[in-house]
Amino acid sequence: MEKKKNIIQLYAIIVNVVAVITFILAATSFISAIIDRNDPLYGGYSQVDLSSFEKYKMDVLKATTKDAAFIPTDEAILKMYEAAKTDKINKVMHDSFRTMVVSGVVIGIAVMLFGFHWWLARKYERKVVP
Repeated sequence: MEKKKNIIQLYAIIVNVVAVITFILAATSFISAIIDRNDPLYGGYSQVDLSSFEKYKMDVLKATTKDAAFIPTDEAILKMYEAAKTDKINKVMHDSFRTMVVSGVVIGIAVMLFGFHWWLARKYERKVVP
């Protein structure tokens, strides 16, 4: 019977360690998603710099000078910039929301697993007789 208690305690401790590691990783993703959500233009990964219209305009003009067949006007570049900016904001907001939901569920499961296995380890704790 003592061997069974030791195995159950070892199992519970291993699951608790895994739950804590999972919690830390999911919390990191959750916090990262919150930061991306607060500043969506800088969140996520993009090859185009949308921090200002002037930088975007320079990128567009560099790309079009190679192919000098069509050089867009400032109004066309501004419309392209606004569309790209709106698209980037929407994408980062969606991605951050999805990450927050998934990480939240994983955190919840990790907390429940930890709680149950902590209780299990305490239940089968060795009784030390003085």
